[in-house]
Amino acid sequence: MVAPVVELREISKHFGEGATRVDALRSVSLDIYPGTVIGLRGPSGSGKSTLLNVIGCILEPNRGSMKLSGELVYDNRWLRSDLRGLRLEKIGFIFQSHNLLPFLNAWENVAIARILAGAAAPEAEARALELLTYLGIERRKDAMPGQLSGGEAQRVAIARALANDPRIVLADEPTAALDSQRAGAVMDLLRKVAVEHGTAVIVVTHDEKIFNRFDHIFALRDGALETDRDRAA
Repeated sequence: MVAPVVELREISKHFGEGATRVDALRSVSLDIYPGTVIGLRGPSGSGKSTLLNVIGCILEPNRGSMKLSGELVYDNRWLRSDLRGLRLEKIGFIFQSHNLLPFLNAWENVAIARILAGAAAPEAEARALELLTYLGIERRKDAMPGQLSGGEAQRVAIARALANDPRIVLADEPTAALDSQRAGAVMDLLRKVAVEHGTAVIVVTHDEKIFNRFDHIFALRDGALETDRDRAA
């Protein structure tokens, strides 16, 4: 059997204490498999972004356990001291705003992620050009971020997320600023990445026009995963 690339068990996260306490995640258990594109949906404040940031090792839960690519990385405490290294090794990030560095061109924005992980500059440049070609945007490799369209910038952001061959790609509202055609193109690329590289792609979205692009959509309400029965109600 194929093992999950993300395994969450009873993950809880709260902010504040006492009367001001907010339970952002309530005992979330979830398995996500390689080669799948997963959606996280729910109203504002439901816990979607908190869950994404926990999986991304940006936010520390209060309790529970988490395995990433088979490695137990959290068990009521972080089991790895170098979380930055963990993120560079296992996870790629894509954001609603592409967050490209404005003083670097397209291929440099991709290569920098590889360099930060310890690669030599020539190897990082070769990897960047390979990814831009793979995503069909190599012709714009020398363009600065301000010269790219929204869809082009997101392709570069996807290439950057893939620079270190992560098994997990986390995307926070990656199509919110795009029209239907460009949003569909971005989701098609994420599907391509998932299927061809065995990557688990997890997308937080409110964007109903892409709901049909997911293998499965998990809904959150008040920090808890809704069941099919909850949604029927």
